Amino acid sequence: MAVSYPKFGEKVVAKVIDMKGDCTIGMQKGDEFELSLHKCGDFCGYFYHNIFNWISLLQLGGNSPFGDDPDTIVWECPNTQNRVKIELKRVKK
Repeated sequence: MAVSYPKFGEKVVAKVIDMKGDCTIGMQKGDEFELSLHKCGDFCGYFYHNIFNWISLLQLGGNSPFGDDPDTIVWECPNTQNRVKIELKRVKK
């Protein structure tokens, strides 16, 4: 079955920017994932669950309340033994 994701809002990309330990699903520093309200692809479901609301915020035009860049949020994996840090970035069309 072919899957089709609706296109709405802005594109959001998660980039692995740092790691402490080994990711349990094998993500590596530099890996990038396009994420949306409908799309989590090969991204970790455990981590996706924790950042879903931030993905929604960026995709639907809200601004990050953290830092100086309203298009970027940095977040760490909830697995305390293997901390993967990502940057969520809104990529404007």
